[in-house]
Amino acid sequence: MRLVYFSCALVAAVTLACSAAESQSGLPLEAKLPASYGTLSNVVELRDGRVVFADTKSKLFLSANLQTGKVDTLGKRVDSLPQSAPAGHYRFPGWVAHLAGDTVALVDFSAIRTTRWNEKGQPLDVVPIRVVSGETPVLLYDTVGHGYKIDYQAILGGGEPGRSMRPDSIPVLRIALKSGVADTIANLAAPEYGEAKFGDQMQQAAKVFAPNDYFGVLPDGTIWVARGRENRVDWRSVDGKWSLGQARSYTKSPVTQADKDRVLAQVRERGQKFGMPQELSITYPFAETKPPFDFAMGRPNGEVWLQRPRAQEDAALVYDVAKRQGGWQREVTLPKGASLAGFGAKGAVYASIKTADGKRTVGRFRLK
Repeated sequence: MRLVYFSCALVAAVTLACSAAESQSGLPLEAKLPASYGTLSNVVELRDGRVVFADTKSKLFLSANLQTGKVDTLGKRVDSLPQSAPAGHYRFPGWVAHLAGDTVALVDFSAIRTTRWNEKGQPLDVVPIRVVSGETPVLLYDTVGHGYKIDYQAILGGGEPGRSMRPDSIPVLRIALKSGVADTIANLAAPEYGEAKFGDQMQQAAKVFAPNDYFGVLPDGTIWVARGRENRVDWRSVDGKWSLGQARSYTKSPVTQADKDRVLAQVRERGQKFGMPQELSITYPFAETKPPFDFAMGRPNGEVWLQRPRAQEDAALVYDVAKRQGGWQREVTLPKGASLAGFGAKGAVYASIKTADGKRTVGRFRLK
C-alpha cells in the first residue's frame, strides 16, 4: 500500500539528471526473514530493533526479529468485525504507523478503523478518529496527536452519487485525534484527466503515467509534499510556514506501446475479479511522457526518497533523496527485486524483497 491518490500508473523508464548528489548503489543486505509472504505492507521498526508489518494477502499483522528469523502473528484475523469488536481483532490489516512512545497504529482497510498496540504486540484500544471527508482510512500519523488523509471527496463531488468535480487542487486534511477538529494543511495538484472507454461506455479517468503529488509527515508534525510536475519537495513547518524545495530537471522518457499493453493487461486482470468480461474493448488515457517519480516515502530524519520509474518491470529501483533543507542529497539503488518499505535507526532501510517462489519477504539494508 502506498501513499497516493489513485493512479493506475505502473513503473516505466526515466533518467533523472544528476547534480552534485552522492550516489550509493548496491546496498548490502544485512538480514532478511526466511519465510515468504503474499503481499507486504510498509515496515515499521520498533525500539528494540524488531519490526512490525502486515501480510495483506493472508491478512495478518506480524512482528518479526530479522536477526533470529522469528515471526509472530499479532492479534486475530476475523471474517466479521462488529463495531464493538476488541482492538486485537482485524479483517484486512493494510498499513502500520508509529505513534508516540511505544505505541503502534494498525490500519484496517476493511473495517476502516485504526487500532493501537504497544511494542510488546498487545492491543490497547481503537483510535477514536472522527469520520472526515468520507469513509476512507487515515494512514499517516505524527507523534503529537494528529492523523492525515487526502480529501478524495473534493474530486468525487462531496459524496453525491454520480457527481464528480475537477478542482485545481486536492486538500490534505489534518485531524486532531482527541477533538476531531480537522483543517487543511496542504494542497496536492489535481490529476490530469482524459477519456477512457469500456466497451461502449465513455468516462473521464486519470491519465496513466501523468505526474502526481505525494505527501508525508515527520514525527513532530512537519509536512512534506513531493511535487510531480515540478520535481521538487516542499516543506510546511509545525508553525505553518512553507519553504519551497529546489526543482530538478530530468530527461523525459516517452510512454511506449509496451507500457500501455502492460497497464491494460493489469486492468483486465483486476477487472476479472469483479466480473468484467475479458473480451471487453478498453481504451485508457496515457500521458505522453513518464513522470520524474512514481512513489515517495519520508524518512524520520527529514529525507524524502523519490522512486524513479523503471524501464523494465524487473529492473533495480533507484531513489533520488531530497533533504529537509530543500536540496538534493544523493541517489540510492536497491538490489533487483527489492522495493522500499520503511526506515529504522542507524541508517536501516527496510525493503520488500521478491523471493524465489515469486512471493515477498522483509529485508534490512544499511546505508553507508
